[in-house]
Amino acid sequence: MFTKKQFSEFFTTFFYIGKIKYCPGTFGSIAAFPVTYSLIYFVVHHKIIIPFSNLTLGEAQLVSIFIINFIICLIFLMFGIYFTKIYLNYTNLQDPKEVVIDEVVGQMLTIVLVFFSALFANESHLMKYYSQLTRNIILLFILPFCLFRFFDIVKPWPINWFDKNIKGSIGIMLDDLLAAIFAAITQYAIIFVLIDIDNRL
Repeated sequence: MFTKKQFSEFFTTFFYIGKIKYCPGTFGSIAAFPVTYSLIYFVVHHKIIIPFSNLTLGEAQLVSIFIINFIICLIFLMFGIYFTKIYLNYTNLQDPKEVVIDEVVGQMLTIVLVFFSALFANESHLMKYYSQLTRNIILLFILPFCLFRFFDIVKPWPINWFDKNIKGSIGIMLDDLLAAIFAAITQYAIIFVLIDIDNRL
C-alpha cells in the first residue's frame, strides 16, 4: 500500500516519469498524448454521446469528446494541485523538477483545446496537399507538442509574471495552464492565417 507521501510522489511525477534524469518535463508532455487519445478512443469506441437536440450525431460526438476530455483535465488539475501541495510539504522544495503533473495537465489541455483545429484546417488548400493522417499528426501531435513546450519553457509575459509571483502548488500548475491556452491560440491563429492566404491566392 502507498503511504500519502509515496502516492503524492507517484502522482506528481506521473508514474515516476518525472524521475527521468534528462528533460523530465518534455517526457511528461509526451505522456499526456497516450492518456488523452486513449480517453478519446474510449469515448468513441463506447459511443458515449451527450445528446444535443440541434446537432447531428457526428457533431454531438465531437462535442462530447471535447466536453468529457475537458472535464478529465479539470479532475487531473484538482488532483494535481492537491497532491503537489502534499509533495511540496514533504520535500520542502518550491518547484521540484521531478513534478511533471503540471506538464501532463497542460499538454492534455492543449490537445483538448486544439481538437477542432483539424476541422478548420480542412478549409485550407495548402493542408489538402497532405493526407488526412499526415494532417492529423501535424495538427494533433506535432504542433500542440511544440507550441506547448515553447510557451512552457520560454514563458513569455504574462506567463512569466504568474510563474514568479504565484508560488506553491497552484503556481506550479497555473503557468502550464496559461502555456496551454497560449499554445492553442497560436495554433488556431496559424490555421486561420493559412486559410486567409488561400483566400488571397
